[in-house]
Amino acid sequence: MNKNQNTSIAISLAVVALMVGSAEVLGEKEIIFPEITAVAMGALIAPVQSWKTSRTRLFAAIVSAAVIGVCIVRFTPEILILKIALGLLAAVGIITLSKTSFLPAISACILPILMDTKSPIYIVSVALMTSVILLTQKVLENLGLHEKYEFTPVKPTSHLLKLRAIQVMTALVICIFPAHFHEIFFIAPPLIVAFFELSNKGSKLIKRKYTAVLLIAAAAFIGAFTRFFISEKLSLTLTLGAIISSAVIFVLCRKCKLYFPPCCAISTLPFMIPQSAIVKFPFEVTVGYIILTLAAVMIQKYNSKLE
Repeated sequence: MNKNQNTSIAISLAVVALMVGSAEVLGEKEIIFPEITAVAMGALIAPVQSWKTSRTRLFAAIVSAAVIGVCIVRFTPEILILKIALGLLAAVGIITLSKTSFLPAISACILPILMDTKSPIYIVSVALMTSVILLTQKVLENLGLHEKYEFTPVKPTSHLLKLRAIQVMTALVICIFPAHFHEIFFIAPPLIVAFFELSNKGSKLIKRKYTAVLLIAAAAFIGAFTRFFISEKLSLTLTLGAIISSAVIFVLCRKCKLYFPPCCAISTLPFMIPQSAIVKFPFEVTVGYIILTLAAVMIQKYNSKLE
């Protein structure tokens, strides 16, 4: 399995290099879609696919969410918390209607809202990068290098709908102050995705919540460190920094035996933020995730009462 994972990691790093390199060459930061490293972790590197979804539904969900996110930025009032609310409702609606558990669609929708992205280039990047990952997954399966996954639809039961409503409302409450003061790294999109994963009924991740916190913190500090010292202080490329950051977090996840896609997205996010925000980024991300983890634990207690 390690040899197969090494192949998957190498391919995933090549995708990161292609994405960030294209953004540097073309001067278009909108090309950088941090969640692609999460998709790579969940679809390629993890021994078994991390989400209940088919390739077709995954692609449709993530691209639809990206389109809606950009449309919300372009066509709704300039009230950030309103935009976040619309984005969460739309993304959760897409996930539910597609009968999947593909929560990274939330990040695809919320990221352009927080970064004020209006360019269709973002949507094109999401579609192209996701296609590369999914085609690679198909090839690896055909070669016997990755376990095939049989999709079982997630039925939108009354309990699931109630849980989704509670998750959305809780996330929105937590987003109010960061949105008002525009300290958006407290609610970085991958953190919201992780919150939904943690608070799902029967979540295996909740049993390893402390490891998850450490991985998120490590990803935030590693990403910020490589961006600051490699890409800024040493004046080397953003691409090199992103490759190193992603490689380290991929290996950390494997060492911890916790294939946690959101931390991979966090490790890539520093390469699209302003240089002035690099120092505060890891601290805000870590604190934000701790708060979201506490909220997820409370929701899990609600889930247990219903059993």
